[in-house]
Amino acid sequence: MERLHGYRQGVGVPRVHRGVPSPWLTMVVTFGDPIRVVEGSGVRELGVVLGGLHTEPVMIAHEGYQTGIQVGLSPLGARSLLGVPAGELTGEVLAGEDLLAGAGELRERLAAARGWAERFRLVEEFLLRRERPDPGVDGEVAWGLRRLHQTGGAARVEELAGEVGWSARYLRRRFREQVGLSPKAAGRVIRFDRARMELQGRIGNGRELRLAEVAHGCGYADQAHLTREFRELAGLSPVRYLENEFGEGFRFVQDGEASPGRR
Repeated sequence: MERLHGYRQGVGVPRVHRGVPSPWLTMVVTFGDPIRVVEGSGVRELGVVLGGLHTEPVMIAHEGYQTGIQVGLSPLGARSLLGVPAGELTGEVLAGEDLLAGAGELRERLAAARGWAERFRLVEEFLLRRERPDPGVDGEVAWGLRRLHQTGGAARVEELAGEVGWSARYLRRRFREQVGLSPKAAGRVIRFDRARMELQGRIGNGRELRLAEVAHGCGYADQAHLTREFRELAGLSPVRYLENEFGEGFRFVQDGEASPGRR
């Protein structure tokens, strides 16, 4: 388990949330209304969601109120927890009950819990009880993934392959099987996640966005490169993505988009 946080959103009006690419498998347990996953012209309602790694946003519709817990799971731990390697989950959004026995009961217990501390404890205990030893993860893949995180996604596949003594082709194949993405795609998502978290942190601290500064610090060639990657991975530019997440009251004149507000 890499990330664990609770959320409660009450904007009061229907909205669509973007579940953007992350370096972690995503588990979401809602103890309010079910999660409504928008797929083409249809909608699936899920109480517990398990999402594999992906390089496109997942669209989540809600009526203005959301409450639940989101967990980021290491893709290399997928088989020990879920019984299948992360490569079989790539791009998938699944009902958690299909892979995690007792997930429905966990949702009920979270709804009845008295506060966030108890909810976090219930989730941690639930996941720990289901972990099993998994000898199927290659040490070379685990090392390569750690290296990608250490470099903010900048390490090249040829460099990683040379350091573990594999061919680049073989490393790509094993990464897709055990991580769910190729080393290049995984590095791209890691860099995007780092930039996204930096931008959200700046909002939380009341700092100016300074997109060019964030782009440089996260390993992008320039601000335009950062914007292109956001449009491809999140479906929106950085500013539009942040407006979608934090509401239209958040507006900046940056990354080439004119809108009223401060710089």
